Amino acid sequence: MKIHAKAGIACVALATAATMMLGVPSASGDHQSRSSAYGFSLGGSPGEPAAKFPEGPRSAGGELPAELEQLAAGGVLTVTAEDDRATAEVTDLTLGSGLDQLPEELRTALQQIKGACDQLPPEPAPDVDEQIFDQLPGNLQELIATPGNLRDLCLVIGGGTFAELASVDTLHVECDDRTGSVAVSDVRIFGSTVPINDTDNVAANTSVLPAELEPLIKITLNRQTTEGEDFTVDGLVLELGGQEVAVLASTTCGGPIAHDRNPEPLPPAPTPTPVDRNVPVTG
Repeated sequence: MKIHAKAGIACVALATAATMMLGVPSASGDHQSRSSAYGFSLGGSPGEPAAKFPEGPRSAGGELPAELEQLAAGGVLTVTAEDDRATAEVTDLTLGSGLDQLPEELRTALQQIKGACDQLPPEPAPDVDEQIFDQLPGNLQELIATPGNLRDLCLVIGGGTFAELASVDTLHVECDDRTGSVAVSDVRIFGSTVPINDTDNVAANTSVLPAELEPLIKITLNRQTTEGEDFTVDGLVLELGGQEVAVLASTTCGGPIAHDRNPEPLPPAPTPTPVDRNVPVTG
């Protein structure tokens, strides 16, 4: 018996399968997601150095340019971007050249707070603490709210030289899909002898200073935000008078990378030629 019809059908099936396999893009990369990172941004300016995935560069680093010395000096910056993961690290960075860079109203307020901090006794003393608090101008009393808040603030900026806005020994930031982590060591503001945080696992959106002082100055560690498919982790954010002044070490993990799912069609497979063969039939 002849089975050329069956052979032809088999060839058509094989050719169709081959066409389908060749005509569909490889699954490699289908599930990759974009990411980016930068080391430092001043006043909303584009962050630098920067890394991006997949377009690149996937890693970058260096030091701050000399022309930024009045705003930021020193600092070794390292950033990487991979599939749905990014890192940013800043070490040995000094922000600002001191009170001369601040608005006069803020500069005066900080000097008055520093003067009050210098008078506080080493240990809490309710009566003395209240007397010192009462010596502050009314607007600062409204901001700080209580003598206890003043003492908490003095623990952060007390003893400061006010020779710079902030300094950072190490700030390491990561994002991995929709999770983020921040590790810091020896972060200080206004040249204080007391670090504001020193931990390998900073809680998300940690505000360093009392909430009452936010209209004056706000420092946030591990700020996490989501915009569309982008999840961003900023290591340290400094705001003065309600305005964002600087962001240190920022990473963003984004959505899936788009791939072309309509590639150029391959030429049609040749029509199979039936083969006439006689095969023995049993039964």
